[in-house]
Amino acid sequence: MYGGVHPGEGTCNSLLALGDTTYLEILARDPAQSEACLDAEIRSLNGSGLYHWAASGADLAGLRSKAEAGGLDAGELVTGGRTLPNGNWLGWKLLGIRNHGFGALVPFFIDWMNGEHPAQTAPRGGRLMKLEAGSPEPERLRHIYRILNLDIVVTNAAAPSLSAIVECRSGQQVLRMFDPAPRGYVIREEYTHAKIGR
Repeated sequence: MYGGVHPGEGTCNSLLALGDTTYLEILARDPAQSEACLDAEIRSLNGSGLYHWAASGADLAGLRSKAEAGGLDAGELVTGGRTLPNGNWLGWKLLGIRNHGFGALVPFFIDWMNGEHPAQTAPRGGRLMKLEAGSPEPERLRHIYRILNLDIVVTNAAAPSLSAIVECRSGQQVLRMFDPAPRGYVIREEYTHAKIGR
C-alpha cells in the first residue's frame, strides 16, 4: 500500500504488514522531489536490502534513562509526523542511540502515541519470524541489545549483518541488510513535527 512521501528527504514509501504491530517499509526515490534532498548514504545504495529498522512498544523516556544508565549515548526524544494520503495525521516520537559503532544493527525506537499503527492499515504480506544479527563483536552487540530490551539472536560473523526471516505464501524468505551495513536512519534532533517524514 502506498504510504506517502517524506518531505525534504527525497523519498516515498509503500507498506506491507508482517504482523499486527510489524510492517515492512519499502523506500523509494520520490520523483517529485529534488535528488539533492536524498541523504548521501541512500543515494549511494545499489540494489535492494534492509537499510534500517525500528522497535516499538517501549516507554521511550524510561528506555532513554535505562540506556544512559547502561553507558549508551541516547539522543533526545523527537516528535514527528506527517499527513497520510487519506488526509489523516500520523504522529510519533523517536529515540535514537548514537556513537555505538554498530550502524544499522542497532535500531531506533518509535512510539506511535495515539495514532493508528501502520501495520493496521497496510495489506498483510506475511509474518516476521525472527531477526538475526551478525557481528565481529557479538558479545558487545548482545550487551547493547540487553540494555535496550531487545531479544535478538547475535552470531559471530566476519562482517556486520542483519537478516529478517519472513514466512509468506511461497515459504520462508530471508531479507538481508545491505553489505556493507549502512549507518542507518539518523534522527535529527533539530527537526520539528512539520519537517520529519517517516
